[in-house]
Amino acid sequence: MNNENIHPIQKVPPLAHALHHWDPKTRTLSYEYNGATILTSAIPGEGDVGYRHGSDGTMQSIAYVQQIYLEVDTPVWTTLEFRLSKDAINIKPHRAGADEAILGQCGNVLLHGVNGLYDISQDLLIDVNGGEWHWQTPYFEETETCRIAKMRVHLSKKAIFINLRMHYYRFHLGYRYHEPWKRKPNPKQIAGWCSWEAFRREIDMEKVASIAAFMEEKLKAYGLTYIQVDDGYQKMPLPFRPQGNMEEGWMACEESKFPGGHVSIVRTIRSHGFQPAIWTNANITNDTFPQYHPQNLIFHEGKPLKGEWIDYLYNCTPETLESQVRPIFQSFAREGYQYVKIDAIRHLLFDGLHEAVRLGIMSNEEASRKFRAYMEAAREGLGEDIYYLASWGEMHEVIGVADACRISMDANPTWAGIRMQLFESARWFHTQRILFLNDPDHVCVRTRLDWAKSVLSLISLSGGLYMLSDTEDAYTEEKLEVIQKTLPPLPTRTAETGPLSLEYPAYTWTKLHGFAVQSNEKPVSAEEVNLEDAYHMAGNFPGMDKSHPFSTLWAFHLNHHGKQWCVAGRFAAIPLRESTIPLESLGLDPAKAYHVFDFWE
Repeated sequence: MNNENIHPIQKVPPLAHALHHWDPKTRTLSYEYNGATILTSAIPGEGDVGYRHGSDGTMQSIAYVQQIYLEVDTPVWTTLEFRLSKDAINIKPHRAGADEAILGQCGNVLLHGVNGLYDISQDLLIDVNGGEWHWQTPYFEETETCRIAKMRVHLSKKAIFINLRMHYYRFHLGYRYHEPWKRKPNPKQIAGWCSWEAFRREIDMEKVASIAAFMEEKLKAYGLTYIQVDDGYQKMPLPFRPQGNMEEGWMACEESKFPGGHVSIVRTIRSHGFQPAIWTNANITNDTFPQYHPQNLIFHEGKPLKGEWIDYLYNCTPETLESQVRPIFQSFAREGYQYVKIDAIRHLLFDGLHEAVRLGIMSNEEASRKFRAYMEAAREGLGEDIYYLASWGEMHEVIGVADACRISMDANPTWAGIRMQLFESARWFHTQRILFLNDPDHVCVRTRLDWAKSVLSLISLSGGLYMLSDTEDAYTEEKLEVIQKTLPPLPTRTAETGPLSLEYPAYTWTKLHGFAVQSNEKPVSAEEVNLEDAYHMAGNFPGMDKSHPFSTLWAFHLNHHGKQWCVAGRFAAIPLRESTIPLESLGLDPAKAYHVFDFWE
């Protein structure tokens, strides 16, 4: 009876099952979801057709899952036609394991053996299982309003089944703030230079002008777009005048280093053809600030609370956000910055608000809500057009607010830092251009040439946030050639999804190898590593003794101006041996012929 109703397309896709409709005259089975037909199949022959009726959600999962079954008395081939939004992509419904390539995609592609479709706009995952199948074309059909994928499927008495997972990232994977019908992250490609690991806090206006001129000459034509001034421009402590607010603190530059203030920074960067970018953080360092602003801070037993890696803590009430946080970002926008990186937010949450939870000052829900409100206040101050990077660590409260999220610790030119960037790019790839743009942190090319080539290649191919951070003398002709050949990064999206595996270690090198982020320390120097240390840094995880351990094998599929490419790469997060790989593991059809060449050779 539900099929007799007219269902409108709703802005928030319903957490409700797709409705079936069977037309016996044409032998056509269809399913409607959110006011539109998403699946149609005209089944040839005359035998009986079996399919799943009615309300059958949540059959095998806590989160909402609907399974559609389809079988026939007499074996037959049929076509399943999926009609989804313009934001639909082909996706494998699980993450790659050992000896499987991690799959990425650019453009309109349907990959051999990849049995899932994900409608980004509706957060809807569909996958087909249990029978022989293949895509009819290697790409979606495009209309003005939708994308259509056609799959040839062999039906028999053994039913195939189709899973529909509504609100997939939001509820199945737990990213509850993922509401793409409200806001999607800016998908554009990002490439730039950052001052932090080049100069740490010893940055000044002369150095900014010099590096901007150098990058204009050497890399601007290849796609470098941003020059980002990191920690070191602001007048310390924060705010330097405790009676004032935090906006005043962040807008006051250190006169000896930046006599012209933000106006001069922005003007100089723009004069060389780049977009100005700025770093800020969530910290309050002035010990006298609490005396003048007790209403804005968290207190415990009559004293202002401090956290590890962060000093005094915003209480994140609406009044505090309105007076102390939003104005900072409004001022950055007024000054002309087009990209803002906000740092130390993990410490605001993990070492601040969570400490308040541990002390019984607030509830779990209140801490999460307050942190989300802080991130939203920053976005409201910036407006929608300014690029917003949240740093660091994946925290679900930044989803739907930030455009990019830094997924790794502070990087540096040691093998520990490079390996971390390679491995974390793999671990978090299921989020790439779905939840946000993945930022593996800046790359220091003053490392070994082969290491620099490896990490820049992966960031470029996987479409990550591509940020350099060295002094000019590190950019030798040899290193510049590598950078030029890997710019700009591709607009790659993930072509696989699934929960983050916790069988693999993150940051095993922390505080043992190359860990140095204190602002009073010098930039980290490159150093060699022996084989034993390399294995120690990798930890121990399932499949690491396979020919292609997780994170080391990738395949990126591109459809560009009607031509299709697969760029396969091996990235040695641990030492690799010579091996072979079946084409199917790269998402390629073994029945086809391919031309092969080595990019770097």
